[in-house]
Amino acid sequence: MYSVDVLGSIGEVGAREWDALADGVPFVRHRWLGLAERVLAEHRPRYLLVRKDGGLVAAAVCALEHRLHNPVLESRFGRLTRRWPFLQVQAPMTATSGLLGGEGPQRRVLLRAIRSLVRSERLLFCVVDHLPYAAGQPGYCRLGWLPETLLDLTWPSFEAYLDHLPRKRRAELRRTQRRAEREGIEVRPLAGGAGADLDRMVAAVDRRHGPHVFYRPGLFPEAAGALGADLTVLAAHRNGTPAGCVALLRDGDELVARWIGRDYAATEGTAVYHALLTACVRAAVGSGARTLRLGGAAYETKKQFGVRLEPRSRLFAARSGFVTRLVGGLGHHLDPPQLPPTPAAT
Repeated sequence: MYSVDVLGSIGEVGAREWDALADGVPFVRHRWLGLAERVLAEHRPRYLLVRKDGGLVAAAVCALEHRLHNPVLESRFGRLTRRWPFLQVQAPMTATSGLLGGEGPQRRVLLRAIRSLVRSERLLFCVVDHLPYAAGQPGYCRLGWLPETLLDLTWPSFEAYLDHLPRKRRAELRRTQRRAEREGIEVRPLAGGAGADLDRMVAAVDRRHGPHVFYRPGLFPEAAGALGADLTVLAAHRNGTPAGCVALLRDGDELVARWIGRDYAATEGTAVYHALLTACVRAAVGSGARTLRLGGAAYETKKQFGVRLEPRSRLFAARSGFVTRLVGGLGHHLDPPQLPPTPAAT
């Protein structure tokens, strides 16, 4: 017999029990979710736990949200979600799946429990993000989503990585590196300090892409305390002054680039973003990790680095089955703009 619990904090479940379920799934262990609760602004988490005979067999990492992170959906539903929240299912901070427990009967119980939570809390709808492209489940409709961009880290050195690239891309990278040098931009690991500068630059990027700031002040010191050696901060300086930053988060053999920040007044029109990505790749190649995840945005820039695409989709369900079917019927009209073609869609 299955039972379902809904919790409001990861602290309400023991770390050992949770981590046993999350074993092998990056960025959803207890310490990552605890960090998210401390650093994310306006974070309202929900954790759905499915038990069978008392043992934890499946779980969903969720949050009540008001932001759709998709301009197409925002233009159609943003006025509603600003007043009434919806349920988003994903690992916070790292844009990876928030479903734990594998396939099988427990997954079906979990997905039904997610829809039940939408009804019981009178939420508008739910979205289950970062799933394989062909994902589908009864009671949900599938929506398109930006594919993840990844680098498989198979090279012994950064120079070997450059040599592996096609000649045209290699020349583009080196040309942009020289441009960054002419602009006085240097990226290097940051051992500590400058937390306020980093917070300010990350908030500037948040505001450039919307009205919200996603992180509380003190993000980097808090992350350093929780993650230790699994956090690498790369800081860009222009003529000696902090001008940009990015963090590499590590869980096992996976790295993900997050928390990009910029001083736009000092870097508008420069190659600082490209320089930060180059530094991410250089650090990742030397880290011993197997995979670097660079996120779904700015694909045209990232493809210069030889990334591959990992197709993804999201599941949608409203309180009303009629609304779910209506949204499903709109299909590709709700895809995010500039969605690269995926093998399953061509």
